[in-house]
Amino acid sequence: MIKFFLKRLALTVPTFLALMFITFVAIRLVPGDPVEVRVGERGISPERLAYFRHELGLDQPVWKQFFDYVWNILHGDFGVSLATNEKVLTEFFTLFPATIELSFFAMLFASAIGIPAGAVAAVKRGSWFDQGLMALSVTGFSMPIFWWGLLLIMLVAERWGLTPVSGRIDLIKYYFEPVTGFMTVDAWLSGQKGAFLDALHHLILPAIVLGTVPLATIARMTRSSMLEVLSEDYVRTARAKGLSPFRVVGLHALRNALIPVVTVIGLSVGGLMAGAVLTETIFSWPGIGKWLIESIGRRDYPALQGGVMLVSTVVILVNLGVDVLYGVINPRIRHGR
Repeated sequence: MIKFFLKRLALTVPTFLALMFITFVAIRLVPGDPVEVRVGERGISPERLAYFRHELGLDQPVWKQFFDYVWNILHGDFGVSLATNEKVLTEFFTLFPATIELSFFAMLFASAIGIPAGAVAAVKRGSWFDQGLMALSVTGFSMPIFWWGLLLIMLVAERWGLTPVSGRIDLIKYYFEPVTGFMTVDAWLSGQKGAFLDALHHLILPAIVLGTVPLATIARMTRSSMLEVLSEDYVRTARAKGLSPFRVVGLHALRNALIPVVTVIGLSVGGLMAGAVLTETIFSWPGIGKWLIESIGRRDYPALQGGVMLVSTVVILVNLGVDVLYGVINPRIRHGR
């Protein structure tokens, strides 16, 4: 098992290096001058401009800037934000809990609905439920996040008044010092009546919007995997023994069908992080996605580089964990079978 883990870990190194290179190049393709963020857009003497360029390392050759960038990252230094003068790593871990919380509830929503729906569709193959689910899955997978989010805001929040439009909690009614950074947890720990439910209330719309694409993917994968498992000999044997349909489907079939579904859930983390950029912007959710969008507008090189690399690192580590978990669930993978 250790050999299998080390082999998978070694495969992530080239990916990590490629990400550092792509991030470095892509950030420098963003139009604008980052020095203006530090000194403003008003007139400045050439001497002062040269001083600030030297301070930011922008007067060095591009290849040296890249190697300095790699060296600093390998030593845990992701730079200092040009806009706030805060360490990028500090800002990231301050905002990251909000993104994690939103992603967790989005995936909880997607899994809680997608897995049962996909299993029922497989059992009732060819029925109206099966065909309807597949049609909804294609629609959900193809739906643009920004359009879906704005539609829900206009209908659910504005017209019907069922949920808040933005934010993580009603700051007028509830105020408490953050402990963990996770609003639902902090609201629960605060002991204020109604705070926890209000935090959940603010999560409903953004979690639905962010979880729609994973929901469609999980439902389709569960259905496909269940159809394959239901045709296996051991399932037919269980039915022949007179076991109840619930026991055959729930215990024997679904349990084995979940192996590829677990992989899909893990691989969906990257999609959640990408979707969080739009979702957090639409719902004014103070997380990493909104922070990165604001950093683009401010041409904040260190924040963009560090933020993208940190998010990419999280995605790589999650995929590594899922890969290892897949090997634990199915030992044949560890032995290359």
